Amino acid sequence: MNTEYSPDHPAADCILFECVAGSRAYGTANAASDEDIRGLFVLPAASYLDLAAPPPQISDARNNIVYYSLRRCIELLSAANPSLLELLYMPPDCVRRREPEMAELERSRELFISRRCADTHIGYAFSQIRKARGQNKWINQPKPAEPPQKEDYCHLVLRERFSVAGAPFRPQPLRGSGVDLAECHAARLEHAREAYRLYHYGPAARGVFRGDVIACEPIPADDEQIRFIGLLLYNEHAWKQALIDHQNYWTWRRERNAARWQQQENGELDYDAKNLMHTIRLLLSGKSILERGAPLVRVEGEALQLLCDIRTGRYRYEEIMQMAQDIVADCEQLKPRAALPEETDPAAASALLRRLTLHWEHRCR
Repeated sequence: MNTEYSPDHPAADCILFECVAGSRAYGTANAASDEDIRGLFVLPAASYLDLAAPPPQISDARNNIVYYSLRRCIELLSAANPSLLELLYMPPDCVRRREPEMAELERSRELFISRRCADTHIGYAFSQIRKARGQNKWINQPKPAEPPQKEDYCHLVLRERFSVAGAPFRPQPLRGSGVDLAECHAARLEHAREAYRLYHYGPAARGVFRGDVIACEPIPADDEQIRFIGLLLYNEHAWKQALIDHQNYWTWRRERNAARWQQQENGELDYDAKNLMHTIRLLLSGKSILERGAPLVRVEGEALQLLCDIRTGRYRYEEIMQMAQDIVADCEQLKPRAALPEETDPAAASALLRRLTLHWEHRCR
């Protein structure tokens, strides 16, 4: 479980590394770019023997500041995590603090360069595509301020329709039916999920919904015929998913960098340009690992111009997707020829973790 960052957190006294990451490290920053701080902290080995495990990372509410524990860092490096790998290759002008243990970790960074790194870079890149599509949907289909109502996921098959000869029993939306669930009681319909028998009691009723759930009532036998008005179908799963989508949308609206979305909101682009820029950047970095044994962090020259052109909307979505597929094809050709191990040696990574931790403990006594 992550812990909220603050300068007073105990880990703040155990910082091994701190840098400015993200677009400022890549060379793609503009006037609207945030400043992303990334770093590592270390804890005594004995702290991992406590029942309350220490946090794997500490971060602020928006993840603009994130510090990983040394243990978590090496764990993620061993899994070929692109975000952690780039911390070992930060441009000098981005580094704010580097303790001896971090310098040793950087000298050992080739341990974490493997063919698997290319695969994870490709996987992370295409997750950016999925993210861009999802957020593009938010731009084009904004959510109303009011959260979705349970009643909008209710349908009825009214009793009066039962007696209509030849009429199919198609459910109708609750809205517009004239039925007020506040004046009704519900009883579960046997052998059916999310279906209920509905009875009208007028102002004396306690209502169908109590909070976020349907409260089923025992219905007296005498009321079965005179108060039964039909069947209620409630798609609770769809309502809960709509509520999650609504919460995610408005969290995104509150926390987003508004300048980033102007092109889409003005109808100039039909995709998230920043996400697709990072898609291509990640793919170029994965290709760099196979070509020269190191990720691409600071982008320069033609590659930088390409990324900036993507962010400014010069290319159509289909053109960017073709670029991505071409880089992936290059990676597939390079992979068999790359003089790299398949993945990180876990024993060597564990030994490095122990060595760095012991060195820090000895130095800080």
